Amino acid sequence: MPNRWLPLMLLWLLPVAAWPDESTWTAPPARAQLELDQSLLPRGKGLLFVPAMTSSINEPTYRVLQGKREVAAANPGTGVLLLPGDYVLLVGSGSASQMLSRPIRIVDGYTTLIKPFWSGLVINVIDEARTAVNEAYELFDESTGDNFGVGFGIEEERGEAVRTWLLPPGVYSVFRVGENASTTRKFSLRLLPGELQQRHLVVGKTTKDFVGFYPPQRQQGATAQVAAGWKSNWQLGASALLNTTQGHSNGDGASVSLSAQADNATIYSSRRHYGLLRLVAEEGFAKETAHPLTKSVDQIEARATYIYRVTRRFGPYLRGVANTSAFPTQVRYTSPADLTVLDAAGDTVGVRRGISHFILAPPFSPLHLRQGVGVNSQLVRSFRLNLNLRVGLGARQSHAVKAYDLSADRTSARRLTDASSTGLESVVTMDARVTSMAMLDCEFDMLMPSAASASWEFNWENRLRLALSKFASVDLVADLTRESPLRRLQARQQLLLRLYYLL
Repeated sequence: MPNRWLPLMLLWLLPVAAWPDESTWTAPPARAQLELDQSLLPRGKGLLFVPAMTSSINEPTYRVLQGKREVAAANPGTGVLLLPGDYVLLVGSGSASQMLSRPIRIVDGYTTLIKPFWSGLVINVIDEARTAVNEAYELFDESTGDNFGVGFGIEEERGEAVRTWLLPPGVYSVFRVGENASTTRKFSLRLLPGELQQRHLVVGKTTKDFVGFYPPQRQQGATAQVAAGWKSNWQLGASALLNTTQGHSNGDGASVSLSAQADNATIYSSRRHYGLLRLVAEEGFAKETAHPLTKSVDQIEARATYIYRVTRRFGPYLRGVANTSAFPTQVRYTSPADLTVLDAAGDTVGVRRGISHFILAPPFSPLHLRQGVGVNSQLVRSFRLNLNLRVGLGARQSHAVKAYDLSADRTSARRLTDASSTGLESVVTMDARVTSMAMLDCEFDMLMPSAASASWEFNWENRLRLALSKFASVDLVADLTRESPLRRLQARQQLLLRLYYLL
């Protein structure tokens, strides 16, 4: 081969050899991303395109400066149109001073595709059962001494996505929030230019110490990536229960009981789509004073949620909730009693004399349904507090088959009828870290069929969990409900010692 061709061959090979290893990315290759970009190049402008290593909504926004003035900003994986000229590109996580900068030139009618000169890092925080947990960590650059701040695990049920760090190449350490960077209780890794590193950070269930740090199993091909978006886990448990009730159909009272729980969560999560199907069954039986053995807890609930992620904190949602009971609901009397049976209008249809018990509802009655569609937004995200708001249109239905409402003095039972309502809905979810061992979860779900507050229906669920060990916790539950067909306040409190096992 003539020597004069050698420089041209080297110039042709050099860009290929110097391009980053895109096989480490979870996003498509840079040129494939560029082909999917819908930006049209008008006359007199050029296109700047910064590729994403993971997902546009998970990566921090890049900035384009001309002099000291910011002229454009966008998420990686999205192009921006600029006038021809010289600019400075800022890419990275952390503060503005920690971002990487690179001078660029935009040419009229041409696209400038940036070769990543930064590194990517994704940290999934999980417990020893491989379940995503909302724990925090700090990220420290060993070479420069910079602290890049606090990272978080995710709450999968709220449709959150794992944050992607964009960092200068180098050696980084991960340690617990509040610890000194010189601690020996940390994990380190080296990041190379243009490559994405993924790690699972394992948190101990009891001590909350970091006990593991390892790369996830490598997925190959589109089929594997789709399968990797699915996740399902079971939690089986048993508990001792102290239960008090006010305002319910079977009257006020207190009991001590044993119960069992089964909880399954099946999740699909991708760049834009998030889906959750959750099934919860809790059954228990109790021995009350002067009463034979009876059921104490009887709840079956199914929840389905879909969120389309427009941004990391914003997107439309679609949801549905169904709950009922699996066994008959009945009232028992310590001595023979008379019970007046009323129809839905309150007229007497019969009298039961000298009875010891009465069936208030057969299995799977009443059946309560809730649906909603609207906008999901994350208002606050921090180590101590996460607050989410959903606003949209909602509907509720209650199907009462041969179901009755018991009067406060337990002398009459009125027949319940089916009910339905539609209107504006608002759902507020919150989780707060009270201490390292205590978590408070709240959900307030309200439907407003009209401006009159008397027509409003809501479910307010609160749970305070105190972790005792890897397989045990004390849970304090306080729920307040007003929904059709009763439309009166109903309260439930539970104190549970939960023993559970994760599958």
